[in-house]
Amino acid sequence: MGPTAGALRRATIVLLLSAIIWGSMIPVLGALAEQYDIWLLSGARYLLGLPILWLAVHVSRPPAAAPGKLNWSRLLRLGAAMAGFSVFYTFGVAHTHPATAAIVLMCAPIWATLLSRVMLGATTPPGFFATLVLVVVGGVIVVLGAPGRRAGSFGLEGGEIFLVIAQLSWSWYSIRAQQWLSDRGQIALSALTSTVASVVLAVVCLVVWGAGGVVLPQRPPTLAEGAMIAWVGVFGVAVAVLLWNTGVSLVGVPVASLFGNSAPIFAIGIATLFGHEPTGLQLLGGVIVLGGIAGLQLRQMRRARLRSTTP
Repeated sequence: MGPTAGALRRATIVLLLSAIIWGSMIPVLGALAEQYDIWLLSGARYLLGLPILWLAVHVSRPPAAAPGKLNWSRLLRLGAAMAGFSVFYTFGVAHTHPATAAIVLMCAPIWATLLSRVMLGATTPPGFFATLVLVVVGGVIVVLGAPGRRAGSFGLEGGEIFLVIAQLSWSWYSIRAQQWLSDRGQIALSALTSTVASVVLAVVCLVVWGAGGVVLPQRPPTLAEGAMIAWVGVFGVAVAVLLWNTGVSLVGVPVASLFGNSAPIFAIGIATLFGHEPTGLQLLGGVIVLGGIAGLQLRQMRRARLRSTTP
């Protein structure tokens, strides 16, 4: 039995919202990275998001059934996977050509689907693999259409494997979090795992700082920079992670991962507000990605309505 039409609609809304938020982080983090160390930004954004998540836990209604005893070993593994994503992503981006990195990241739905099949024996809805091809190809077209990209400017620099590990870490976290903590509700799930991840990231940042790999800021942030830092913490972590986990609980990791490829599309849209016009190839790629996702979700909703009306 697949998800209901209502669950599919809710998943579409929350996953698109998370993609919009994560898409906005691309230009925002790019601007912040010009002034602040990327390791500090990686750790700080989790710390900023935690108060919002725990406030949401405090004001939300607890689950109807009492959750099971918290397994600290599992929680540590989830937090480590979440932190691992941030660390491997940061290191991978720093050691990969930007265009190559973008294409590797566009392959995230492939790794998510393979991992779900291996870990859960998960099946995918009819038409999923055709949509997967459209989403990956459309994402690559977006990358190829980036203004100013020189022909033949791709190249392997060694960091690509870290980006793949980052994607596998995030998919593993998304799968196991639902298996181990879904009885606590998506808000508590997100708060608990983000808290452990922030502790792990703090330790990593201290180690990197001790090795001389962290550059401390020379001045306090401006008002605009402070607002951007708050955005990537409060929305980029607290809100987006909660939306993502909610979407995964409704439709599973493979389908949810397709929405992740729409984040660069929204990043391009947001960049136009700052005077950066998209190219024709970027628009074409965006239409392919969003059209593929919309087609899959509409077909699933149609089948769900048919199931509900069939005696």
